[in-house]
Amino acid sequence: MSSLKKILLEPRACLVTAKRFRGKINIQRPRLPHFERQLLLDLSKPKYGPPKYTLPDFLLCDRGEKKNKTEIDNPFERILARECLEWFNTSKMIVFLHVNPITMEDKTPVYAALNKNKMYLRTYGKKIVSLATKGTRYEVVNELFTSHQNIIFGQPENAAKMFKILKKAPQLVVMAGVVQDRLLSKNELLEFSQLPTLDLARSKLCQVLDSAGSGLVSQLNRSQQILVSHLDKHVEQQNSSIEKNENQES
Repeated sequence: MSSLKKILLEPRACLVTAKRFRGKINIQRPRLPHFERQLLLDLSKPKYGPPKYTLPDFLLCDRGEKKNKTEIDNPFERILARECLEWFNTSKMIVFLHVNPITMEDKTPVYAALNKNKMYLRTYGKKIVSLATKGTRYEVVNELFTSHQNIIFGQPENAAKMFKILKKAPQLVVMAGVVQDRLLSKNELLEFSQLPTLDLARSKLCQVLDSAGSGLVSQLNRSQQILVSHLDKHVEQQNSSIEKNENQES
């Protein structure tokens, strides 16, 4: 054992020992800090001005002068605005959504389903949309934006599919939409989505026109048919009377 102690270094005893503070700490009247800590507290103490309700009115008046903030030209914002305007020009159906708190786990299936049906969900801020629509026919949609909003770009024939997909995510609320350069409310969009397709409407129109044409032809031919039937009956009556006279003579 002695030889082992000579080989291995002996650990030295710790100079600092933990000692339990036996007295109770007074929370209501704590002990004053030492000089260095008090100096640091005094230097880092925030200084607040007087509250506004204590100031007179002439100090609160800004004389109608508004401080204009200098806007910084951001090239990336211009690129996003150009992309947003391209979406507006190439899409015949634009739907604006109000987004309640939603997780990406719930939003991703909706995004995938819309993309599968050739509808694209995009998120743009108010500044980007105002830059994109300034001086265009879509400038009125800036009233719908307060912050970042979600927009669906697509074609009008997919409106019914869009409402069916959005039922899976009640956090996405339809506010309004633009269909073929016409601003529609939510109720008008619902009515538009329940309308038949263009091909079905054309087929129904052709059926109506065919029925109207056939009815007109039948009405025009009715008098002629009646006249022909009366003439046939008159001829039959004359033939029958001639046959009777011949029989009586014979």
